[in-house]
Amino acid sequence: MPKKVVSRPKGGQAQKPGKPNNEGFLYRWRRQSHKPGKGGVLKKTSGLGRLIRWPKYVKMQRQRKVLFQRLKTPATLNVFLNPARATLAGSLVKLFGKYRVESRKQKKEREQAKAKLQAENKPIPGNKPNLVEFGLNRITNLIESKKVKLVLIAHDVDPIELVLWMPVLCKKKNVPFAVVKGRARLGTLCRQKTASCVALCDVDAKDQEEFLDLIRQVTERFNDRLDQINKKRGQRQLGVKTRHKIQKRQRLRQQEMKKRQQAKGGTEA
Repeated sequence: MPKKVVSRPKGGQAQKPGKPNNEGFLYRWRRQSHKPGKGGVLKKTSGLGRLIRWPKYVKMQRQRKVLFQRLKTPATLNVFLNPARATLAGSLVKLFGKYRVESRKQKKEREQAKAKLQAENKPIPGNKPNLVEFGLNRITNLIESKKVKLVLIAHDVDPIELVLWMPVLCKKKNVPFAVVKGRARLGTLCRQKTASCVALCDVDAKDQEEFLDLIRQVTERFNDRLDQINKKRGQRQLGVKTRHKIQKRQRLRQQEMKKRQQAKGGTEA
């Protein structure tokens, strides 16, 4: 009578009759799930954006950004491509945020308080509260009349021709200005979606010291360096493929020059 052969799975113990042993298979399956690079699965990497079908507006944004990197920027646009650093811009926006434009509710409460004082025959404060000024025509008139003390301009105004002349006008009228990132960031200061520029005519006495310090930093960074910035063209940034081609071409030239020098030295000898 032939002996009963018990099959042994690879890497496991003997299988008992009547009980299928799937532990090895399950173990291997779980082990492979922790290694996505095996079994035909894509490697776990952050560079999977090429597999995503991005919306059209996202493609256009990225193509526009790449196009601006490949071209040499005109000198006049350099000031908008070099905005204030994060620390300086944060301090400016924080100060301007204290004088944010009134909401309808705040304005109504202020007018009601004023009417109450008038009804009680009490003195009414004549000074209007210091608030952020906005609007291209409004700020232009303030700069020309030298009533404004600090101007913030967004770096991503579209079309840029709307504010392209403003830095030159500010320098001519000796008005401190700064270019900061984000027209939406400036829009929050005047309770709108976006704003091309905002300005402050004056601040309260408690913020006067901080205000003067920021004016000094802004003047050194933008007003005093504007002529120097406007004389230089922006440098273009080449793509990875183009840089590799240029490097390969340079290596080939160096090898050819080396061969010529060796051949020339051999003939002289």
